[in-house]
Amino acid sequence: MGFSMGPDGLRIKGFRRFFLWRVKMITLAAFFLFAGMSGRSADAGEILKKIPPLKEALGRATRLHQGKSPRSTHPSLPVILYEVKIHHDLILARKAQLDISQEVKGHFEKAVKKAEEKMENEEEDITQSALTKLKLGLAGTLNDISQFQSDIELAKLHLEKHLGVHWAKPVAYPDGRLTRVTFPFKTIEEYFKSRSGGSGNPQFPGQDGNGYFELKKAFLEIGKSRAKLELAAKNRKMTRALLVTEVANYDFGLGNEGDLFEALMIYTRVLVGYYEALYGFNRSVYHFVKINGLARP
Repeated sequence: MGFSMGPDGLRIKGFRRFFLWRVKMITLAAFFLFAGMSGRSADAGEILKKIPPLKEALGRATRLHQGKSPRSTHPSLPVILYEVKIHHDLILARKAQLDISQEVKGHFEKAVKKAEEKMENEEEDITQSALTKLKLGLAGTLNDISQFQSDIELAKLHLEKHLGVHWAKPVAYPDGRLTRVTFPFKTIEEYFKSRSGGSGNPQFPGQDGNGYFELKKAFLEIGKSRAKLELAAKNRKMTRALLVTEVANYDFGLGNEGDLFEALMIYTRVLVGYYEALYGFNRSVYHFVKINGLARP
């Protein structure tokens, strides 16, 4: 006996075909949309094997963010460039401080081993207090190393965001060391006069406005950080000579653990402090430039 489909059956069959066609179209649309998004993400998320120099990093950030309207989730270009500068400099500063701490760590480890051997041999010129100081100095240095490494990783993360890239694992550090930003101006008027081409008519926000107040405050901060940096630079040379002398004396049996401990602590404090002061000066200049960029039309 044959089977014939009535009007209701034809309607159900037609609806089913239409439904399956719609599902197919939606699936294809989703596929092409995802493929397009993946392509754009690959372009924006270029993998770099080396952190670029600051000038190149600023260029990348400018191309990526220029023309975008500032909003709560997307800061203005001057703010983004400021963030790139401070995190790029922070990587270089922490790398220099990390190298110093690694050097000090080696001296502490060598001194601890030598002091422990003296204790085992019951030599009279070593005390438990001296050995404890050396071990505490080593522990403090290891803590510094951990902190510097953590700061570098966080700064790299910020740069990834602002440059629209991803770092290879491992990623090479930028070439060179942290250097001082050129900023010879002693007064805020001198700075703006140079910006106006020496016309004697400096252009800056009204002196009664909040913009000028923030600029003046930022400029005073530059003066304070410059004084710290100049003092740190003077102490740096003397401290290096002190460490070399004390390490040599200890190696040849002419110095004691106490003198070496003090030399290593001074060396760490002064040289790590020098790079902190250098970073602080650069950051204060970058902050001033950022404020000026936001205040000017």
